Amino acid sequence: MKKIACLLVFIACCYSCSTTGDDFTLISQNPGSPSGNNPNEEPNTTGSSQNNTEANLDDITSDFESLMTIYDIPGAQIAITRFNKIIYLESFGKADLQNNIAVNKNSVFRIASISKPITLTAISKLVAEGKLQLDDFIFGEESLLGTTYGNLPYEEQEESITLYHLVEHLGGFSNDPYDIMFDDIALTHSDLITKVLDERSLKYSPGSQYEYSNFGYSLLGRIIEKVTGMSYEEYVKEKILAPMNISGMNISGNTKSEAYENEVTYYSNWGDPYSMNVSRMDSHGGWIASTKDLALFAMHSDLQASIPDFLGPDEGLSYLQSSNWNHNGALPGSLTVLQVSYPVSFVVLTNKGESNFQEVIQAIRTFMKDKIENRQAWPNNDVVDDL
Repeated sequence: MKKIACLLVFIACCYSCSTTGDDFTLISQNPGSPSGNNPNEEPNTTGSSQNNTEANLDDITSDFESLMTIYDIPGAQIAITRFNKIIYLESFGKADLQNNIAVNKNSVFRIASISKPITLTAISKLVAEGKLQLDDFIFGEESLLGTTYGNLPYEEQEESITLYHLVEHLGGFSNDPYDIMFDDIALTHSDLITKVLDERSLKYSPGSQYEYSNFGYSLLGRIIEKVTGMSYEEYVKEKILAPMNISGMNISGNTKSEAYENEVTYYSNWGDPYSMNVSRMDSHGGWIASTKDLALFAMHSDLQASIPDFLGPDEGLSYLQSSNWNHNGALPGSLTVLQVSYPVSFVVLTNKGESNFQEVIQAIRTFMKDKIENRQAWPNNDVVDDL
């Protein structure tokens, strides 16, 4: 396990100018919404905004199959939304090569760091309700997590970490010598928090330096539990996902025998997909979902009124305040891409993640961008009947 963890940190350092790693997720925040049409109305114009009941997206299907061949991706799903309709929902390849099982519309995938926007939505809700404040301290007397973890006294900098710092990856934590979330799979959340507080001084003064931190988002999960009195998974399912009509998401198991019904098999030579403690990654990288689930999440998060957003105006934190943002995720055996924007959002999930994840993510994003920006006519039918 340490070998995998060190490999992950090495790759993160190699791409530190453009990516941050967890599962090594690139977050791109591009404030503003697309120009042109009234954002709350479907266009009735020519060119790339044209609706056409005869239009189809068959070229996306055939050309993405070619992309899968290039990168040897066994299985995938894609969903595209336009003006808050799911207009494309397609399954590709094999969910399980050995048993010749195809990916289908009910297949679910580990979504890796796309879990973080889910957690950020939960934190945003609790802040909006006044149950949390961005300047709340995390550790120490009168703090959110108190003195439950580690040995006292805490270092002065540890007691200065706030909720805002965790949300924005400014907590001062380091992935040196390795990302603690990939440590011994037998360790609990409590073990890991104690280990960091007792054995790792902060690399930076909180608030002074961005460093992508899975550990920081793991702490957000524990804060949600402390404030709500519910497990992280239970709270998110009941209070965040259910109101969006999302019922198929769960926290992943770790082994093949713990896989959920319809969960794909994961493939990788980078590391063993079944030797990690993915369930312990819950709030930073542990969810499984389908592209339909994440398409629904996107439609409730795009700051447009045609489908009411889950969060009210100005309630979203960080990049959730933007109508145009993306998040990627990668683990051994998983590679995921989410783009939230308007009028078009998209989700791509795959069941293969290798050390070239950055290249593949960029290839998928370029592919989807070209297909969307160069399209001359769009179908206007919703392909999902139960929304």
